[in-house]
Amino acid sequence: MTIAVTNHYGAPLQLSFGVNAGVPGFRGDPQPTTLDKDATSTYAVPSGWAGRINVGKVDHGDNSKIEGSFYGAGKGDIDVSYVDGYSVPITCSAGGKVLSGCNIELMDRGCNAPDHVSAWGSDGKPALCSNGMRGSNWGPPSSFFAPCAGAAYTFPKDDMANVGMISETQISCCIGTSCDPSPRQHKRDLSSTKANAPSLMPRQHKLHRQIHGQ
Repeated sequence: MTIAVTNHYGAPLQLSFGVNAGVPGFRGDPQPTTLDKDATSTYAVPSGWAGRINVGKVDHGDNSKIEGSFYGAGKGDIDVSYVDGYSVPITCSAGGKVLSGCNIELMDRGCNAPDHVSAWGSDGKPALCSNGMRGSNWGPPSSFFAPCAGAAYTFPKDDMANVGMISETQISCCIGTSCDPSPRQHKRDLSSTKANAPSLMPRQHKLHRQIHGQ
């Protein structure tokens, strides 16, 4: 399987890589790197792989993540996760359809409790909002993350953000608000999580729970 990551965010971004214990890593063992504006980097993974790509303005463990697994043709899986935190908007597609992610710039909403800013950019602006609900398996998401609930993972069992196994082996992930939106993301701003968050029917998603130690 290949994962192509394209930066349409308008500024250089930092990529780093993680692999689940006991499984093969990315081909070529890529190291933390800078993805320039409007550039694309493609990463290949072997059968048996399960891991993640962290994406953000600074290199931090709570950045937005592209997560996936691959166990041979017809047994791939991909999702976008903001469970640890949000840094940049990401959507991932295959076969002309958005599979997971949310292209909304959540930083415009302001990062407040229970979430918190945990990194600042060189421009003096918040670069990362860490997710205060990461320990609440069933949510609900905080008001900051609510517009992306069900499109990207916003709490550990936000399983509507994952479509399950896919047959495609070429994945394209796009960073930025100009990327194609997920049909599951909210079309309007939400001011109250408890009053407005959707009622999600979580699906079982083994990979995501493995990645987050659940």
